[in-house]
Amino acid sequence: MKKVVYGQVIYYDDPLRDDFANTNIKAEKIPADYPYFFRSLAARFGSFLLLYLVTIPVLTILNWFKFGIRIHGKKNLRRIKTGFVLYGNHTAHHDAFIPQALLYRRRKVYIIANPDAVSIPFVKYMTKALGAWPLPETVKGSMRFLEAIAAAIKKKKVIAVYPEAHIWPFYTGIRPFPPTSFQYASRNGVPAVPFVTTYRKPKGLFKEYRKPLMDIHVGMPIYPDATLSVKDNAAMMHEKTLAFMRSYVERPDNVALYRYLPKSDINNS
Repeated sequence: MKKVVYGQVIYYDDPLRDDFANTNIKAEKIPADYPYFFRSLAARFGSFLLLYLVTIPVLTILNWFKFGIRIHGKKNLRRIKTGFVLYGNHTAHHDAFIPQALLYRRRKVYIIANPDAVSIPFVKYMTKALGAWPLPETVKGSMRFLEAIAAAIKKKKVIAVYPEAHIWPFYTGIRPFPPTSFQYASRNGVPAVPFVTTYRKPKGLFKEYRKPLMDIHVGMPIYPDATLSVKDNAAMMHEKTLAFMRSYVERPDNVALYRYLPKSDINNS
């Protein structure tokens, strides 16, 4: 077992588009009529059983013994009576299960994902059953996608979004992202709820062989302002979400495993 080395350098070209997930999955083309909801009663019942009787218990146990994720601020979600949209930073592969398995189990959470999440043979049926919704690739598909989001929110379900879009493992900053996805909340008149991941050094036995552990901080709901337009509400939610995220990632106890530097630094060094 090799010791974990802190301060390794990862170089990037574009903070908006570079992805370090390294999944090497060939993404399928998402058709315009992609079925975001299961149509049959049997499929919906099977999805419910898979989520609440298998996935959530298994992931909870895994978290106890492996991931060590701590959740702070879950009480901020308790009084929300409508559907809502979660917005978080994207720093790990297992971000996908955090919203449903650890943050909010009371209602179904649909996680907006890249098409590769539903592109692995056989596995794609499971990821869909667990709430993964791939982003569309056509104008018609985008319209159906927005209709699906509106329908889910109307049923008081939850949408989870990682607006940074791409995974940067153990990244301890906030990458730039546009206010576009905040229209999911502002168009439907529901709150945006920010959450942010920070990292702490492990303690106890074999701590020198373990990578940093996650802390998830959940913010207060950001409700739309009735006096503002959809676009201005999205901008307001975006601004407050960024401020919340930065207030945590800039803390000195946010432990960095890697140093992410622009490739231009190589030429200047």
